[in-house]
Amino acid sequence: MPDNPEKPSVEKADLLDLKNNQFLDVWENERATNTQFSDHFATADAEINTLSKDLLSRLMGAVANPNLPTPAPKELDPIFAIWHNVREAHFQNGFTAKDTAMLIFSLKSSLLKFTESNTDEADEESMQRLSTLVDLLGLLAFEIYSAEKEQLIGQQNQQISYLQEKRSAERFGNLIGQSDSMASVYKAIGMVINNDVTVLLEGESGTGKDVIANEIHKHSSRKKKPFITLNCGAIPKDLIESELFGHEKGAFTGATEKRLGKFELASGGTLFLDEIGELPLDLQTKLLRVLQNREIERIGGSDKIKLDVRILTATNKDLKKEVDDGTFRLDLYYRINVFPIHVPPLRDRKEDIIPLAIHFLEVYTEQYGTPETQLTSDAQAYLLKQLWEGNIRELENLIQRTIIMANGQPITAALMQLKPGEKDSLMLRANPSLAELPAPDDNVIIPLDDLEKEALKKAYRLTNGNIQRAAKSLGISRTTFYNKATKYGIELN
Repeated sequence: MPDNPEKPSVEKADLLDLKNNQFLDVWENERATNTQFSDHFATADAEINTLSKDLLSRLMGAVANPNLPTPAPKELDPIFAIWHNVREAHFQNGFTAKDTAMLIFSLKSSLLKFTESNTDEADEESMQRLSTLVDLLGLLAFEIYSAEKEQLIGQQNQQISYLQEKRSAERFGNLIGQSDSMASVYKAIGMVINNDVTVLLEGESGTGKDVIANEIHKHSSRKKKPFITLNCGAIPKDLIESELFGHEKGAFTGATEKRLGKFELASGGTLFLDEIGELPLDLQTKLLRVLQNREIERIGGSDKIKLDVRILTATNKDLKKEVDDGTFRLDLYYRINVFPIHVPPLRDRKEDIIPLAIHFLEVYTEQYGTPETQLTSDAQAYLLKQLWEGNIRELENLIQRTIIMANGQPITAALMQLKPGEKDSLMLRANPSLAELPAPDDNVIIPLDDLEKEALKKAYRLTNGNIQRAAKSLGISRTTFYNKATKYGIELN
């Protein structure tokens, strides 16, 4: 007999190596030919073979250890069932793996303190079993938390590094802005680009949540797959379910053929549910079930259709308040509120207003085929003073309107205050400086300087020489008014 019975002889070791190599060949063939695995490993390269050898080597080393416990799988089933139920409950209530781990560790700590002060022998066995079970759950929680943390840190380091290169620029993809608030948005986008975490975009109407959702998809690993959008507030209630899940032929009156829903159309890609706060309560329940099970049934069908879709959502409502008011499900809120991104209103990013306005000038001048134009300094000052309740959408609409009215002439603050179709009296009420402008004549071209000079004189007279009010009525600063009055030789008392 060998001196050390636990150490295999050279011949035995060679035999084990030979069997391992033969087994690796069988294993590789199984991955390539068994349809359960072949699709998954179809694009795998030589690296998977290296990892396979490493995995087998570690397992064989463990098998050679006489201290390795070998419980039957059924013995572990109750423990894994408890763990699965605990994590599911925690996940639905917004708990992270770290939260679960800390809760279990605090339970273990309290058990130790409790048993030290309570030594009733009748409870000793059950307390010991409870302590052992908590130890096992603690190990599971810690391992999962550690793996998640390691993965998240790696992603953040790479993605934040990627976005830092863009921070000095005025735009990210189709997103424009160099303000600090937009830099925070860019960082948040970077954290979720290369994973499938569910994102909730929160912000007022017109802040560009749909554009951000599109950018997340365009920079993700799903960029070559469809990006499908559904505005939950723009579709009648009785049609939303069919829009989301599709229907079979004959499922209801008017269903003359089978139709795929948005979930199926987005297969492999991204589904963006805009204004999700408008979704009716009964459909919120169905959506929650789909997000949990990752499968749907078409209306009128019975087949389960597996989903491979990333979910992005957006809302202009305070969903937490909607939950408190009973109009939005708490469990659905936690399901979609995995990674919330706040999209700032335009009034909180004033340094982005002029770059956005210039961008829209370029886009719509080309689209409408109008002569190139520019914003005057008083027009820029006017834009910066507005509240922008409609945010970027309101700014975009204003630029489109003034491009058409300017027809190649510089865009002034006065022009921005005009509303096409309004009667002259209403225009003048908003901007009295226009009252003495020369009557329009299709055959006469009036120099802009003449128009501006008359506007300044009229505003000064109608405000009884109050320069502050005159400047405000023209949408310019007091200093600008002085400078222009000096330029045109207008006497100021």
